[in-house]
Amino acid sequence: MRRIIAPVAAAAVTLAACTGPSPDPSVTASAAGDIAQITVGQSDTLAPSLTYEAGLTYTDQQSAVMWNGDGAALEDGQPLLLDLYGESLSDATPVVNTFDGLPQSFVLTEESLGEDLYASLIDLNVGARVLTVSPGDGSEDKPPVAIVMDVRSETAQGDEVAAPESMPAVSLDVDGAPQVTVADDAPTVDDLQIATLIRGSGPQVTATSRVLVNYTAFYYADGENAEDGAWEAGDVFRTSWPADVEPLTIDMDAGDTVTGITQGILDQTEGSRVELVIPATMGYPSRGTMVVVVDILDVWNSEE
Repeated sequence: MRRIIAPVAAAAVTLAACTGPSPDPSVTASAAGDIAQITVGQSDTLAPSLTYEAGLTYTDQQSAVMWNGDGAALEDGQPLLLDLYGESLSDATPVVNTFDGLPQSFVLTEESLGEDLYASLIDLNVGARVLTVSPGDGSEDKPPVAIVMDVRSETAQGDEVAAPESMPAVSLDVDGAPQVTVADDAPTVDDLQIATLIRGSGPQVTATSRVLVNYTAFYYADGENAEDGAWEAGDVFRTSWPADVEPLTIDMDAGDTVTGITQGILDQTEGSRVELVIPATMGYPSRGTMVVVVDILDVWNSEE
């Protein structure tokens, strides 16, 4: 299930209370702070930096749109992928940082995000950046927290590439989820087949990457087994596309994903959409050959 944050800052405050050093007792919190006094810049890492006067008192939940994106418009109830960086405004202790790792997934609803943050995001587009401040309660355990949020795409973003005619045809349904059409005379598959449908421009997947993907797995031929019953070619048997299902995190060197997927996305780039036809020996033997459409949402390489 996707994470519920209501609001995002609440979880960050709890983390700050557990991990951050005690505030400097010489700092008073009598002066009033405002989100407009916080400057967001770029640090030496992938995460942004925050510049502000520490120890001020923030009385209200505040959000500010730093810029809008040029991607798809956000819609109520959709999956939401966010990169987050936050600090305690009392002592600058980092409380959350996904920029130096993989983004987190949520759902764009008031219940998940809280009214203020939902209202800030609902009229924006993918690529937007929002700064939010949670006031805390004035205690050491719950200091005010500022969080920078970048809205990431939950689908592939890049240049379209013509698919080979030998692969099952991939199209999108009304919700943007992939679907496939397998030809009646589709040949038997003994080896992994790979087709890049959209080529992204982000980091490349290596043998040690952590990769965040959306995917749908389809049956390649009619069949049945005791677990799934009967199916037809093109039927879905597993997918991460629904809003209540999180994208899949793949540790490329962990061996926790079927061989056909890890080999199929190796050397692909962030933002790409890849179609894989995976023989049973590299996937799930009881399901036979399968077709998997993978959108590579984020690639984290520790050496970077």
